[in-house]
Amino acid sequence: MYGERGRIGLITLATDASVLPEYQRAMPPGVAVYPAPIVLPRGEVTPAALAEMLAGDALERAAELLVWAEVGVILFACTSGSLVHGPGWDRELIGRIERTSGVPGLTTATAVLAALRALDRERVAVATPYIDALNAIEADFLAAAGFDVVAIEGLGCGTDPEIGRLGPDDAMALAARVDRPEADGIFISCTNFHCLEAIAPLEARHGKPVVTSNQAGAWAALRAIGIDDEVSGLGRLFALPYPAMAGAQT
Repeated sequence: MYGERGRIGLITLATDASVLPEYQRAMPPGVAVYPAPIVLPRGEVTPAALAEMLAGDALERAAELLVWAEVGVILFACTSGSLVHGPGWDRELIGRIERTSGVPGLTTATAVLAALRALDRERVAVATPYIDALNAIEADFLAAAGFDVVAIEGLGCGTDPEIGRLGPDDAMALAARVDRPEADGIFISCTNFHCLEAIAPLEARHGKPVVTSNQAGAWAALRAIGIDDEVSGLGRLFALPYPAMAGAQT
């Protein structure tokens, strides 16, 4: 039986070409991932399009579908979408998922905050593929959660297909540009940014923990269903438990 140890449901964007392969790479034996996509209007990674995507009931309809796969947790796998309306928006989305499905919910933004707390980070350098308007929202979201964003830089990608064409080398180069001596951690944002293979070499090169959207989401979802396996190549985070209070505040 697939998923004999546990099953994770992902609400993904239909335009996201990286999220499912990266989650599958992060799963230990016996854990299965099941996706339910929703549509990002026009494929635009902008505050307006992300807000439009979540204004209706697409999130709820996707959550309802995942119930049929008997998943143990449902995670909304979109970083910018889960923080686009600022502090507390991730918790609102979790509430919508849980009320609809009766299954514990998570979001990528919630998982990232938990990951940074589990690693005991305070000052982060943030690398994104986003436009400036989204970077500003993300920086404010992290600051409201208690993190000092010492630097943030984006690649100016305005659509999801553009982001999906990026790879680990792009992540390595961008992280090198955004890192600062005073940063005690590096966060690479976006579930469509193919960068999982960059985590280990970046940690070795920069000497500090690296958190990525899909790494954090996979880690949080696994911990939510009681799986605490370490997975090789996924950085310091995968050796840690989920902090008890990380999901309670943003």
